[in-house]
Amino acid sequence: MDIQAWDDVHGAKSQETLQAFLDSRTDSYAILQLKRTDETAQDRFMNYSWLESHNREPEVDHYDVVYTGSLPSGTGLEDLYVKFNIDHPADFTGHSLSISDIVALKQAGVVSYHYVDSVGFRELPDFHPENYLRNAEMTMEDDYGMIDGVLNNGPKEPIREERPSVLERLKNAPEPEWPPKQTKHREERGLE
Repeated sequence: MDIQAWDDVHGAKSQETLQAFLDSRTDSYAILQLKRTDETAQDRFMNYSWLESHNREPEVDHYDVVYTGSLPSGTGLEDLYVKFNIDHPADFTGHSLSISDIVALKQAGVVSYHYVDSVGFRELPDFHPENYLRNAEMTMEDDYGMIDGVLNNGPKEPIREERPSVLERLKNAPEPEWPPKQTKHREERGLE
């Protein structure tokens, strides 16, 4: 498999994992790390003040979800930092949690994103991934009243047989058989 094909598969899996995290009904977390591309190379392991000084900010499509898990009650960002630096889960394949990574938390249905900075974390209130399935449906659906997770449900109402136009019916109608009514002139009506 060539590198481009691997990236396509891996990126698609990451999007599905992120969507599953967002759709989860339980408290959970996700670890996002920068993709290894030329576009993200200069942002890798840079603190947030460096991004600001270069008029940059983290972009959702530059990140892959490398791990998700349930969030035990009382677990915070610092606990996750320790877990992903000292006591990695056996199935974790990313690098140790480092500057430029993002930790997403879902608690009581509310999702927040936190940039791992030089010291601590910085919340990213504008870092919201779009629902890519909904966007795909919006571009393909022929009836916006049917945005429901199924691509192109078809027309809302059954297609009716086309009816002939009224103008065509009038043009094709036979001429009336009675003579047209004749009008009287002013003199005949007694008007002057």
